[in-house]
This record gives sequence, C-alpha cells and structure tokens, in this order.
Amino acid sequence: MKSRQNQAAGELHRAIEQIGALSDLLRAAAGSMGSMQERLDRAEARASRVDELEGELRRLSNEVHTDQLTQVANRRGLIQAFGIEQAKAEREATRVALALLDIDNFKKLNDTLGHQTGDEALKYLASTVRLALRQQDTLARYGGEEFVVLMPDTPIEEAQQALTRLQRQLTEQFFMHEEHKVFVTFSAGVTLF
Repeated sequence: MKSRQNQAAGELHRAIEQIGALSDLLRAAAGSMGSMQERLDRAEARASRVDELEGELRRLSNEVHTDQLTQVANRRGLIQAFGIEQAKAEREATRVALALLDIDNFKKLNDTLGHQTGDEALKYLASTVRLALRQQDTLARYGGEEFVVLMPDTPIEEAQQALTRLQRQLTEQFFMHEEHKVFVTFSAGVTLF
C-alpha cells in the first residue's frame, strides 16, 4: 500500500510540476501576447500616421497644381497635364488642340466694379468652361484673366467649334453684382500641337 501511496505521491508531484511548468508557459505566452499587442498598436498608429501624411501630401500636391481662386489647374498643373498629353499624342500619333482664352475688357471690369467682382468673373468663367468641356480636356488659369484649354485628340475645327459654343453660352448667361448684370466674354485662339 505504501508503494501505491508513494507512486500516487510521485504522480501527484509530477502533475504539480507539469502544472507549474504549464503556468510558467502561460505567463510567458501572456507576456509575449502583451508585447505583440503593444507592437501591433504601435504598427497601427504608424499606419494611421502614414495614411494621414499621404492625405496631406495629396492635398499639398493639389494646391501646388491648382489655382486657389478658380479651382482649375494653375501653370504648374498645366505644364504637368501638357507633358502627359504630349507624351500620349506622340505615342498614339495624335494631336492636342491648345486654346488660349482671354477675358474681354477685364481691366475695365476691375476698375469699374472692383477686384472682388473681377475675381467673381474669373470663377464664373472657369466654372462655366469646366462644365462645358469633355472629361479628358484640361482647363488651366495661365495668368491674370488668361486661361488655356488642352483638348487631346481633337481636330482644330472641333476645337474652334467648342470655343464658339462656349462664347455663345457665356453671352446667354450672366452673374449678378449688386444690381448689375455682369456678362463675361472672351476672345480666343486655338492651335494644334
């Protein structure tokens, strides 16, 4: 009987040792899981920061290529868009129509109704033209009251017709400044690249 008791005591002692070892393993695993969770939290925080920085970079890039007043491409945006369209035209053996639009009597408008009204005229022209263009066309503010339109893969006759339609559309519309109807018109020229 004593041998059975010794045997049972030995088994109990081994079981206690195994439970102790298992307990040590569980504590180590819990510590490791905590460490892994901390690393995961830090990685998620870094990923979130990277996303935030990428968004900021996109916003700044957009600002660098966009005219803040009219919200169309600025000169930098125009140069970038032209580079893309030029490469595409050369690759596909097509042409790009380039149109220069200049608002008529803009200085007189500014002098008579003020610079704020001049700014409104620029925004009005930009929004009207942008809505009338095709999706693949690019409108850019070149300077002051001058705008450039890039029309990829467009014969010169179609580009001229598009400009004529825009001129007619603008003569049929106006915006109000105080109690004055303000008509915005432009002169334009077009060429092929």
